[in-house]
Amino acid sequence: MTTADGGPAGNGEIVEPIRLDTAAVAVLRSEESSATIALEGVTKNYGSTVAVKELDLVANAGEFLVLLGPSGCGKSTVLRLIAGLEQLTGGTIRIGSDVVNDIEPRDRDVAMVFQSYALYPHLSVRKNIEFPLRARHVPTPERATLVTEAAQSLQLESLLDRRPGQLSGGQRQRVALARAIVRRPRAFLMDEPLSNLDARLRVEMRAELIDLHRRLGTTVVYVTHDQVEAMTMGHRIAIMRDGELQQVGPPQAVHDDPANVFVAGFIGSPAMNLLGGEIASGAGGATEVTVSGGTLRSATRALPPEAPIGRHVTLGARPEDLVVGPDGTVEATVSLVEALGHEFHVACRQPDGRMLTVRVAGSAKPPAVGDGVRLGCVGRIYLFDADTGVRIDG
Repeated sequence: MTTADGGPAGNGEIVEPIRLDTAAVAVLRSEESSATIALEGVTKNYGSTVAVKELDLVANAGEFLVLLGPSGCGKSTVLRLIAGLEQLTGGTIRIGSDVVNDIEPRDRDVAMVFQSYALYPHLSVRKNIEFPLRARHVPTPERATLVTEAAQSLQLESLLDRRPGQLSGGQRQRVALARAIVRRPRAFLMDEPLSNLDARLRVEMRAELIDLHRRLGTTVVYVTHDQVEAMTMGHRIAIMRDGELQQVGPPQAVHDDPANVFVAGFIGSPAMNLLGGEIASGAGGATEVTVSGGTLRSATRALPPEAPIGRHVTLGARPEDLVVGPDGTVEATVSLVEALGHEFHVACRQPDGRMLTVRVAGSAKPPAVGDGVRLGCVGRIYLFDADTGVRIDG
Protein backbone atom coordinates (compact mmCIF):
# COMPACT_ATOMS: atom_id res chain seq x y z
CA MET A 1 0.00 0.00 0.00
CA THR A 2 1.11 3.57 -0.59
CA THR A 3 0.97 6.56 1.66
CA ALA A 4 -0.27 9.94 0.65
CA ASP A 5 1.57 13.19 0.33
CA GLY A 6 -1.65 15.17 0.52
CA GLY A 7 -2.79 16.99 3.65
CA PRO A 8 -6.03 18.75 4.59
CA ALA A 9 -7.25 21.63 2.52
CA GLY A 10 -6.58 25.01 4.03
CA ASN A 11 -9.46 27.02 5.46
CA GLY A 12 -8.83 29.68 2.84
CA GLU A 13 -9.22 27.30 -0.08
CA ILE A 14 -11.50 28.58 -2.82
CA VAL A 15 -14.09 25.96 -3.60
CA GLU A 16 -14.59 25.40 -7.31
CA PRO A 17 -17.58 23.11 -7.88
CA ILE A 18 -16.92 20.05 -10.02
CA ARG A 19 -18.88 20.26 -13.26
CA LEU A 20 -19.22 16.62 -14.19
CA ASP A 21 -18.86 16.04 -17.92
CA THR A 22 -22.00 14.06 -18.78
CA ALA A 23 -20.62 12.61 -21.99
CA ALA A 24 -17.41 11.48 -20.33
CA VAL A 25 -19.30 9.85 -17.47
CA ALA A 26 -21.56 8.06 -19.94
CA VAL A 27 -18.50 6.54 -21.60
CA LEU A 28 -17.14 5.39 -18.25
CA ARG A 29 -20.39 3.70 -17.33
CA SER A 30 -20.89 0.17 -18.63
CA GLU A 31 -23.75 -2.32 -18.52
CA GLU A 32 -21.92 -4.39 -15.92
CA SER A 33 -20.73 -1.43 -13.91
CA SER A 34 -21.88 -2.68 -10.52
CA ALA A 35 -22.16 -5.83 -8.46
CA THR A 36 -23.84 -7.00 -5.29
CA ILE A 37 -21.48 -7.37 -2.32
CA ALA A 38 -22.63 -9.94 0.22
CA LEU A 39 -21.02 -10.64 3.60
CA GLU A 40 -22.13 -13.86 5.29
CA GLY A 41 -21.02 -14.54 8.86
CA VAL A 42 -17.88 -12.44 8.34
CA THR A 43 -15.53 -12.47 11.32
CA LYS A 44 -12.10 -10.94 11.83
CA ASN A 45 -9.94 -11.53 14.91
CA TYR A 46 -6.61 -9.99 15.78
CA GLY A 47 -5.34 -12.48 18.33
CA SER A 48 -7.89 -12.44 21.13
CA THR A 49 -9.46 -9.20 19.91
CA VAL A 50 -12.63 -9.55 17.84
CA ALA A 51 -12.71 -6.69 15.33
CA VAL A 52 -15.72 -7.93 13.33
CA LYS A 53 -18.16 -10.52 14.65
CA GLU A 54 -20.36 -12.70 12.42
CA LEU A 55 -21.44 -9.85 10.17
CA ASP A 56 -24.26 -10.46 7.70
CA LEU A 57 -24.70 -7.54 5.33
CA VAL A 58 -25.54 -6.98 1.65
CA ALA A 59 -24.78 -3.98 -0.55
CA ASN A 60 -27.12 -4.26 -3.49
CA ALA A 61 -25.90 -3.66 -7.03
CA GLY A 62 -25.76 0.07 -7.67
CA GLU A 63 -26.46 0.94 -4.04
CA PHE A 64 -24.68 3.59 -1.97
CA LEU A 65 -24.30 1.78 1.38
CA VAL A 66 -22.74 3.67 4.28
CA LEU A 67 -20.98 1.92 7.18
CA LEU A 68 -21.37 4.24 10.17
CA GLY A 69 -20.03 4.05 13.68
CA PRO A 70 -17.50 5.43 16.17
CA SER A 71 -13.76 4.95 15.83
CA GLY A 72 -12.76 1.35 16.50
CA CYS A 73 -16.17 -0.16 15.70
CA GLY A 74 -14.78 -2.30 12.84
CA LYS A 75 -16.18 -0.44 9.83
CA SER A 76 -12.80 0.17 8.14
CA THR A 77 -11.84 -3.44 8.82
CA VAL A 78 -14.96 -4.56 6.97
CA LEU A 79 -13.95 -2.42 3.99
CA ARG A 80 -10.43 -3.89 3.99
CA LEU A 81 -11.85 -7.40 4.19
CA ILE A 82 -13.99 -6.74 1.11
CA ALA A 83 -10.94 -5.37 -0.70
CA GLY A 84 -8.81 -8.36 0.31
CA LEU A 85 -6.33 -6.24 2.27
CA GLU A 86 -7.14 -8.27 5.39
CA GLN A 87 -7.61 -12.03 5.67
CA LEU A 88 -10.92 -13.39 6.95
CA THR A 89 -11.03 -15.31 10.22
CA GLY A 90 -14.39 -16.76 9.25
CA GLY A 91 -17.35 -16.30 6.93
CA THR A 92 -17.81 -15.65 3.22
CA ILE A 93 -17.57 -12.57 1.00
CA ARG A 94 -19.22 -12.57 -2.42
CA ILE A 95 -18.78 -9.93 -5.09
CA GLY A 96 -21.39 -10.56 -7.72
CA SER A 97 -21.61 -14.33 -8.05
CA ASP A 98 -17.96 -14.89 -7.05
CA VAL A 99 -16.77 -16.00 -3.63
CA VAL A 100 -13.65 -13.87 -3.17
CA ASN A 101 -12.27 -15.21 0.13
CA ASP A 102 -9.12 -16.53 -1.54
CA ILE A 103 -8.90 -14.10 -4.44
CA GLU A 104 -6.07 -11.56 -4.49
CA PRO A 105 -7.02 -7.88 -4.02
CA ARG A 106 -6.06 -6.93 -7.56
CA ASP A 107 -8.37 -9.58 -8.98
CA ARG A 108 -11.51 -8.59 -7.03
CA ASP A 109 -12.37 -5.76 -9.43
CA VAL A 110 -12.99 -3.17 -6.72
CA ALA A 111 -11.35 0.23 -6.29
CA MET A 112 -10.53 1.89 -2.98
CA VAL A 113 -10.54 5.61 -2.21
CA PHE A 114 -8.63 6.38 0.98
CA GLN A 115 -8.84 9.10 3.59
CA SER A 116 -5.25 10.07 2.79
CA TYR A 117 -5.78 10.13 -1.03
CA ALA A 118 -2.80 7.68 -1.39
CA LEU A 119 -1.34 9.55 -4.38
CA TYR A 120 2.25 9.09 -5.54
CA PRO A 121 3.89 12.47 -4.79
CA HIS A 122 6.59 12.08 -7.48
CA LEU A 123 4.13 11.30 -10.30
CA SER A 124 1.99 13.73 -12.26
CA VAL A 125 -1.79 13.72 -12.02
CA ARG A 126 -1.90 11.91 -15.37
CA LYS A 127 0.43 9.16 -14.20
CA ASN A 128 -1.40 8.81 -10.88
CA ILE A 129 -4.69 8.29 -12.69
CA GLU A 130 -3.25 5.78 -15.15
CA PHE A 131 -1.30 3.81 -12.54
CA PRO A 132 -3.93 1.05 -12.07
CA LEU A 133 -4.11 0.66 -15.86
CA ARG A 134 -0.33 0.30 -16.15
CA ALA A 135 -0.39 -2.28 -13.37
CA ARG A 136 -2.86 -4.29 -15.43
CA HIS A 137 -0.80 -3.87 -18.61
CA VAL A 138 -3.53 -2.00 -20.47
CA PRO A 139 -2.16 -1.01 -23.92
CA THR A 140 -0.87 2.55 -24.18
CA PRO A 141 -3.48 3.90 -26.66
CA GLU A 142 -6.39 2.55 -24.61
CA ARG A 143 -4.73 3.80 -21.41
CA ALA A 144 -4.54 7.34 -22.77
CA THR A 145 -8.20 7.28 -23.79
CA LEU A 146 -9.37 6.03 -20.39
CA VAL A 147 -7.29 8.62 -18.52
CA THR A 148 -8.71 11.40 -20.67
CA GLU A 149 -12.27 10.22 -20.06
CA ALA A 150 -11.75 9.98 -16.28
CA ALA A 151 -10.09 13.41 -16.16
CA GLN A 152 -12.91 14.96 -18.16
CA SER A 153 -15.56 13.41 -15.94
CA LEU A 154 -14.05 15.20 -12.90
CA GLN A 155 -12.85 18.38 -14.65
CA LEU A 156 -9.15 17.58 -14.18
CA GLU A 157 -7.90 18.13 -17.75
CA SER A 158 -5.99 21.31 -16.87
CA LEU A 159 -4.23 19.62 -13.94
CA LEU A 160 -2.90 16.49 -15.66
CA ASP A 161 0.73 17.68 -15.73
CA ARG A 162 0.85 18.87 -12.12
CA ARG A 163 2.04 16.84 -9.15
CA PRO A 164 -0.05 16.24 -6.00
CA GLY A 165 1.97 18.76 -3.99
CA GLN A 166 0.76 21.49 -6.35
CA LEU A 167 -2.92 20.72 -5.77
CA SER A 168 -5.44 21.75 -3.16
CA GLY A 169 -7.06 19.15 -0.91
CA GLY A 170 -10.20 19.09 -3.02
CA GLN A 171 -8.23 18.65 -6.23
CA ARG A 172 -6.24 15.78 -4.74
CA GLN A 173 -9.45 14.06 -3.70
CA ARG A 174 -10.77 14.41 -7.24
CA VAL A 175 -7.56 12.84 -8.58
CA ALA A 176 -8.04 9.93 -6.18
CA LEU A 177 -11.60 9.51 -7.46
CA ALA A 178 -10.44 9.65 -11.09
CA ARG A 179 -7.85 6.95 -10.40
CA ALA A 180 -10.60 4.81 -8.86
CA ILE A 181 -13.09 5.15 -11.74
CA VAL A 182 -10.56 4.93 -14.58
CA ARG A 183 -10.62 1.14 -14.73
CA ARG A 184 -14.39 0.85 -14.34
CA PRO A 185 -14.55 -1.44 -11.29
CA ARG A 186 -17.63 -3.33 -10.15
CA ALA A 187 -17.60 -1.50 -6.80
CA PHE A 188 -16.02 1.45 -5.03
CA LEU A 189 -14.83 1.12 -1.43
CA MET A 190 -14.41 4.53 0.20
CA ASP A 191 -12.73 4.88 3.58
CA GLU A 192 -13.60 8.30 5.05
CA PRO A 193 -12.48 10.04 1.84
CA LEU A 194 -13.66 13.51 2.88
CA SER A 195 -12.33 13.71 6.44
CA ASN A 196 -9.16 15.58 5.43
CA LEU A 197 -11.14 18.40 3.81
CA ASP A 198 -12.35 21.53 5.55
CA ALA A 199 -16.05 21.85 6.40
CA ARG A 200 -17.06 23.91 3.38
CA LEU A 201 -15.30 21.68 0.90
CA ARG A 202 -16.73 18.53 2.52
CA VAL A 203 -20.22 19.80 1.76
CA GLU A 204 -19.24 20.45 -1.87
CA MET A 205 -17.62 17.05 -2.27
CA ARG A 206 -20.58 15.24 -0.70
CA ALA A 207 -22.83 16.68 -3.38
CA GLU A 208 -20.39 15.79 -6.15
CA LEU A 209 -19.95 12.22 -4.92
CA ILE A 210 -23.72 11.75 -4.86
CA ASP A 211 -23.96 13.09 -8.41
CA LEU A 212 -21.06 10.96 -9.62
CA HIS A 213 -22.63 7.85 -8.12
CA ARG A 214 -25.96 8.64 -9.73
CA ARG A 215 -24.31 8.94 -13.11
CA LEU A 216 -22.00 5.92 -12.86
CA GLY A 217 -24.46 3.61 -11.11
CA THR A 218 -21.63 1.63 -9.49
CA THR A 219 -21.99 -0.02 -6.09
CA VAL A 220 -20.42 2.05 -3.31
CA VAL A 221 -19.57 0.95 0.23
CA TYR A 222 -18.65 4.11 2.12
CA VAL A 223 -17.15 4.26 5.62
CA THR A 224 -17.60 7.28 7.88
CA HIS A 225 -18.02 8.25 11.52
CA ASP A 226 -19.89 11.41 10.46
CA GLN A 227 -23.65 10.89 10.76
CA VAL A 228 -24.36 13.92 8.55
CA GLU A 229 -22.47 12.25 5.70
CA ALA A 230 -24.32 9.02 6.33
CA MET A 231 -27.75 10.63 6.47
CA THR A 232 -27.24 12.75 3.35
CA MET A 233 -25.36 10.30 1.12
CA GLY A 234 -26.49 6.76 1.82
CA HIS A 235 -29.36 4.84 0.28
CA ARG A 236 -29.04 2.78 3.45
CA ILE A 237 -26.82 3.07 6.48
CA ALA A 238 -25.42 0.18 8.50
CA ILE A 239 -24.54 1.19 12.05
CA MET A 240 -21.78 -0.76 13.78
CA ARG A 241 -20.55 -0.97 17.36
CA ASP A 242 -17.73 -3.11 18.73
CA GLY A 243 -17.58 -5.15 15.52
CA GLU A 244 -21.29 -5.96 15.45
CA LEU A 245 -24.09 -4.66 13.24
CA GLN A 246 -26.65 -2.73 15.28
CA GLN A 247 -29.14 -1.71 12.61
CA VAL A 248 -29.37 -1.26 8.84
CA GLY A 249 -31.95 0.67 6.85
CA PRO A 250 -32.74 3.91 5.02
CA PRO A 251 -31.38 6.95 6.90
CA GLN A 252 -34.73 8.43 7.90
CA ALA A 253 -36.08 5.05 9.00
CA VAL A 254 -33.08 4.50 11.28
CA HIS A 255 -33.47 8.02 12.69
CA ASP A 256 -37.19 7.62 13.33
CA ASP A 257 -37.14 4.03 14.60
CA PRO A 258 -33.81 3.23 16.30
CA ALA A 259 -33.45 -0.42 17.29
CA ASN A 260 -31.60 0.22 20.54
CA VAL A 261 -30.16 2.84 22.86
CA PHE A 262 -26.84 2.99 21.00
CA VAL A 263 -28.44 3.79 17.65
CA ALA A 264 -30.83 6.25 19.29
CA GLY A 265 -27.96 8.16 20.87
CA PHE A 266 -25.71 8.00 17.82
CA ILE A 267 -28.16 9.20 15.16
CA GLY A 268 -29.45 12.75 15.46
CA SER A 269 -27.94 16.14 16.19
CA PRO A 270 -28.27 17.17 18.94
CA ALA A 271 -28.35 13.62 20.24
CA MET A 272 -31.48 12.03 21.63
CA ASN A 273 -32.00 12.59 25.36
CA LEU A 274 -31.76 9.27 27.22
CA LEU A 275 -33.12 9.12 30.77
CA GLY A 276 -33.74 6.49 33.38
CA GLY A 277 -37.41 6.16 34.29
CA GLU A 278 -40.31 3.97 35.30
CA ILE A 279 -43.49 3.32 33.32
CA ALA A 280 -46.34 5.05 35.17
CA SER A 281 -49.21 4.51 32.72
CA GLY A 282 -50.01 3.20 29.29
CA ALA A 283 -53.72 3.81 29.16
CA GLY A 284 -55.68 5.63 26.48
CA GLY A 285 -53.03 5.29 23.79
CA ALA A 286 -50.61 7.48 25.76
CA THR A 287 -47.52 6.55 27.69
CA GLU A 288 -46.40 8.21 30.91
CA VAL A 289 -42.92 7.64 32.33
CA THR A 290 -41.78 8.93 35.69
CA VAL A 291 -38.34 10.51 35.50
CA SER A 292 -36.28 12.71 37.79
CA GLY A 293 -38.21 15.94 38.29
CA GLY A 294 -41.62 14.75 37.12
CA THR A 295 -43.38 12.72 34.44
CA LEU A 296 -43.09 12.79 30.65
CA ARG A 297 -46.22 11.92 28.72
CA SER A 298 -46.53 11.24 25.02
CA ALA A 299 -48.99 9.62 22.65
CA THR A 300 -47.19 6.64 21.17
CA ARG A 301 -47.70 3.03 20.20
CA ALA A 302 -49.52 0.84 22.69
CA LEU A 303 -47.28 -0.66 25.32
CA PRO A 304 -46.41 -4.31 24.67
CA PRO A 305 -47.00 -6.96 27.38
CA GLU A 306 -43.29 -6.96 28.23
CA ALA A 307 -43.55 -3.29 29.27
CA PRO A 308 -45.84 -3.44 32.34
CA ILE A 309 -46.58 -0.55 34.67
CA GLY A 310 -43.70 -0.09 37.10
CA ARG A 311 -41.03 -1.47 34.80
CA HIS A 312 -37.72 0.40 34.81
CA VAL A 313 -36.83 1.63 31.34
CA THR A 314 -34.57 4.03 29.47
CA LEU A 315 -36.66 6.79 28.00
CA GLY A 316 -35.59 8.54 24.81
CA ALA A 317 -36.81 11.96 23.68
CA ARG A 318 -35.37 14.00 20.83
CA PRO A 319 -34.60 17.67 21.58
CA GLU A 320 -37.13 18.83 18.97
CA ASP A 321 -39.90 16.87 20.75
CA LEU A 322 -39.42 18.74 24.06
CA VAL A 323 -40.59 22.25 24.92
CA VAL A 324 -39.98 24.76 27.69
CA GLY A 325 -43.23 26.19 29.09
CA PRO A 326 -45.51 26.64 32.08
CA ASP A 327 -47.48 23.51 31.24
CA GLY A 328 -44.39 21.31 31.37
CA THR A 329 -44.39 18.27 33.64
CA VAL A 330 -40.68 17.91 34.43
CA GLU A 331 -38.75 20.41 36.56
CA ALA A 332 -35.19 21.33 35.56
CA THR A 333 -32.63 24.12 35.75
CA VAL A 334 -31.04 25.76 32.71
CA SER A 335 -27.27 25.11 32.61
CA LEU A 336 -26.32 26.29 29.13
CA VAL A 337 -27.88 28.13 26.18
CA GLU A 338 -26.21 27.69 22.80
CA ALA A 339 -27.24 30.35 20.27
CA LEU A 340 -26.92 28.99 16.72
CA GLY A 341 -28.75 31.75 14.87
CA HIS A 342 -31.63 29.73 13.48
CA GLU A 343 -32.24 28.01 16.81
CA PHE A 344 -31.13 27.66 20.43
CA HIS A 345 -30.00 24.48 22.17
CA VAL A 346 -31.00 24.74 25.81
CA ALA A 347 -29.26 22.30 28.16
CA CYS A 348 -31.28 21.67 31.32
CA ARG A 349 -30.21 19.78 34.44
CA GLN A 350 -32.70 17.50 36.18
CA PRO A 351 -32.74 17.12 39.97
CA ASP A 352 -30.68 13.91 39.71
CA GLY A 353 -27.98 15.74 37.73
CA ARG A 354 -28.79 14.33 34.28
CA MET A 355 -28.83 16.74 31.37
CA LEU A 356 -31.63 17.27 28.86
CA THR A 357 -31.28 19.23 25.62
CA VAL A 358 -34.25 21.15 24.24
CA ARG A 359 -34.41 22.74 20.80
CA VAL A 360 -35.89 26.26 20.83
CA ALA A 361 -36.70 28.18 17.64
CA GLY A 362 -34.45 31.13 16.84
CA SER A 363 -37.49 33.41 16.76
CA ALA A 364 -38.33 32.60 20.40
CA LYS A 365 -36.77 34.03 23.53
CA PRO A 366 -34.82 31.29 25.31
CA PRO A 367 -34.61 31.00 29.09
CA ALA A 368 -31.51 32.28 30.85
CA VAL A 369 -28.82 30.20 32.51
CA GLY A 370 -29.87 29.49 36.10
CA ASP A 371 -33.60 29.72 35.41
CA GLY A 372 -35.87 27.05 36.80
CA VAL A 373 -38.03 25.73 33.98
CA ARG A 374 -40.69 23.15 33.27
CA LEU A 375 -40.29 20.79 30.32
CA GLY A 376 -43.01 19.03 28.39
CA CYS A 377 -43.21 16.62 25.44
CA VAL A 378 -44.95 17.61 22.19
CA GLY A 379 -43.73 14.67 20.12
CA ARG A 380 -43.04 11.02 20.77
CA ILE A 381 -40.99 9.24 23.37
CA TYR A 382 -39.07 5.99 22.92
CA LEU A 383 -38.76 3.18 25.43
CA PHE A 384 -35.75 0.88 25.76
CA ASP A 385 -35.01 -2.02 28.08
CA ALA A 386 -33.02 -0.60 30.98
CA ASP A 387 -30.58 -3.55 30.98
CA THR A 388 -30.14 -4.57 27.33
CA GLY A 389 -30.89 -1.25 25.65
CA VAL A 390 -33.21 -2.97 23.13
CA ARG A 391 -36.27 -1.00 21.96
CA ILE A 392 -39.50 -2.23 23.60
CA ASP A 393 -42.20 0.18 22.39
CA GLY A 394 -42.55 -1.16 18.87
